[in-house]
Amino acid sequence: MELQIEGKLLQKLDVESGTSARGEWKKQNFIIETVEQYPRKICIAAWTNSIPILDTFQPGEMILVSVSIESREFNGRWYTDVRAWRIDRPGQMQQPQMQQPYGQPMQQPYGQPMQQPMQQPYGQPMQQPYGQPMQQPMPQQPGQYPDPQFQPGGDTNDLPF
Repeated sequence: MELQIEGKLLQKLDVESGTSARGEWKKQNFIIETVEQYPRKICIAAWTNSIPILDTFQPGEMILVSVSIESREFNGRWYTDVRAWRIDRPGQMQQPQMQQPYGQPMQQPYGQPMQQPMQQPYGQPMQQPYGQPMQQPMPQQPGQYPDPQFQPGGDTNDLPF
């Protein structure tokens, strides 16, 4: 799920740092105000790798933030974390994502469909010498079976044991 929030950067809070079992970490919260009929102020966390990108923006600038939202329970209370994983300027060309929703065909960058994989005959390895173009296999004729021992309607038990 991709969530994007566009707004004006109001404030960058101090950088927090610490050490965990995974190593050192840094976190900097920042506040943006959305551009809507009823503007909202949202506190977003930028973690170690996003802090240098956040440093390129000054309060008052418009920013577009891609976020992930996660809630967790601790001692009977729920806490919600809004984490920035991409920070851009509005209208800046986005790098296309290669992740696609489940069940959707993968697309090449800029919406170009991927080339269909070449169909290989049954039992044929899909290998060519390095640097040589792949050759198209001969199409199967109706009624021909790649395995000469296979006969339709024959014994359905093809297990080797």
